[in-house]
Amino acid sequence: MNRKAGFTEALKYHDRKTVKLEMVPLPPLKEDEVLVETKACGICSSDVMDWYREPHAPAFFGHEPTGVIVETGSMVEGFQPEDRVFAHHHVPCFVCHYCRKGNYSMCLNFRENGIYPGGFSRFIKVKGENVRRGLLILPPSLSFVSATLIEPVACCLQAIHRAGVSVGDTVVVIGAGFNGLILALLSKIFGSQKTIMIEPNEFRLEIASCLGVDGVINPDKENPIEAIKKINEGRLADVVLVTPPFPQVAESAISLVDRGGTLLLYAPSPPGESFAFPIYQVYFSQITIKTSYSASPIHTREALQLLNNGLIDGEQLVTTYSFSDFEKAFSAIRNDKKLIKAVLVF
Repeated sequence: MNRKAGFTEALKYHDRKTVKLEMVPLPPLKEDEVLVETKACGICSSDVMDWYREPHAPAFFGHEPTGVIVETGSMVEGFQPEDRVFAHHHVPCFVCHYCRKGNYSMCLNFRENGIYPGGFSRFIKVKGENVRRGLLILPPSLSFVSATLIEPVACCLQAIHRAGVSVGDTVVVIGAGFNGLILALLSKIFGSQKTIMIEPNEFRLEIASCLGVDGVINPDKENPIEAIKKINEGRLADVVLVTPPFPQVAESAISLVDRGGTLLLYAPSPPGESFAFPIYQVYFSQITIKTSYSASPIHTREALQLLNNGLIDGEQLVTTYSFSDFEKAFSAIRNDKKLIKAVLVF
């Protein structure tokens, strides 16, 4: 990009078959904004969730960016050019009814995108509110690629907190994609006695085993209920975390929850879809059903510490692609069953 000309290259989602590279005008910085030169940006599963993207298309996207500040507005404090940063696209107001109750992602301010045009852009303008609440300086020891994992790890952290994972719990994670694997790692960090992964893809089950889970179950080859009880001394799970966005998976997952346990849905299904649950079982077993959407700046800071301290080594799960190879990267996400996480490198 020629910054004097005020343009940048950015990816725009058109439909499930079409992502285009376009030249985009960048408005002048306001006094409380910063301009970031992007170094890397992760591709989230929601970036290829077509039912979610298409109603808003065509639109710029990408929300896991890291880079270097190249310009700051006159009123910006705490940041300067050449700072290495992560930019969070969503920030809450911290003062509304929802924020006061800790439901930050329910805040109306949170729903606004604070980076322009999006993470898949060579340069990003970060709005003032996001500078103050969502921009994080990266430690020198943390690579730009590793730092793109701050946002997805933060989302997993919020889910772990909302599910109430604690010392001595048995946690079952359904789905060994990137988020499922991170949820499994976090459950161990938060003190789970046993963490069990359920996944039909043998390659991903092997990765889960290498990461140290206490048991793996292929539901196509064995009965998950019986397998969990065998691993867990006759009991079902205290917490079940469901990552696939399919109602039938949520329905079947209830049968894996022990008395007094919690079922958490990590990913959404399309509007209009629903799942049935056995009211009798849920009521008399006092099963709690929860959801977890996105993450707050509190969780991004927690994620940064975990990544920087090496407690989460997510980069081992990452495949990098040059920004110019974005078509190859998006194709791989849709079609390569062995791909866990893709990151575009600028």
